[in-house]
Amino acid sequence: MDVHGVDRVIIATPNIDETAGQFSDLLGLEFGDLMEPTTETASGEQPVANLLSPSGVELVTPRSEDGQVARFLEHNGPGLYAVSIRVGDLAAAVSELEAKGVEPVGRYESAAFAEVFYHPEQFGGAFVILAEYDAPHPAETAST
Repeated sequence: MDVHGVDRVIIATPNIDETAGQFSDLLGLEFGDLMEPTTETASGEQPVANLLSPSGVELVTPRSEDGQVARFLEHNGPGLYAVSIRVGDLAAAVSELEAKGVEPVGRYESAAFAEVFYHPEQFGGAFVILAEYDAPHPAETAST
């Protein structure tokens, strides 16, 4: 698998504005505009809102009570939600994992990038996202 490195870390929060303020006040991080993508998962569409900083810290909050981020917050409280890993060839990476019996639980695609999501039970408790895009990340460009 052609792993390029860590793309970003994703922190789940029930109050995205408050958490962004904390990261800004305490660490000087700046965030781009609020984005509200919808991710396709096995259980349907999962609307969320997220903010991304150029440093690779992403904040995410649920936009429905029955989505994955909402369930995470209910069971774990706010905190580290996922790690996104950039790969050179997403289709090849997905095929390689499927050959090892690891199936994705969701996908997100846009014109600029694609992501595939994997359940934490497959990766030692960490929700893993594989991402493919041409550098820089489209969300990073939008946040500057």
